[in-house]
Amino acid sequence: MSSVDPKSFNTPKSEIFAPDQVDNIARAVLTLTREVAVLSDRVMVLEEVLGQKGVDVREAVDTYQPSEEFQARADASTQLILKNVIAALQGADGGD
Repeated sequence: MSSVDPKSFNTPKSEIFAPDQVDNIARAVLTLTREVAVLSDRVMVLEEVLGQKGVDVREAVDTYQPSEEFQARADASTQLILKNVIAALQGADGGD
């Protein structure tokens, strides 16, 4: 039987962020929160507007298969969000 606690491998001993990077983490969290809030609001508005017009989009969204063009736009949008979050973590403004 080993005397090493297996749980000791779950968390590395090194710091991921130094104490002086806490502001960068906060900026990244706020950036993500802003993105989530905007997206959530837009989805709610779209569902409401379409519902008022008799179009229930929930199932259509769940089963949607994107075209290559749409997927490329979605991927570009994801990359922009990631760029902004990484910039915030590094203490820079993503600029977008």
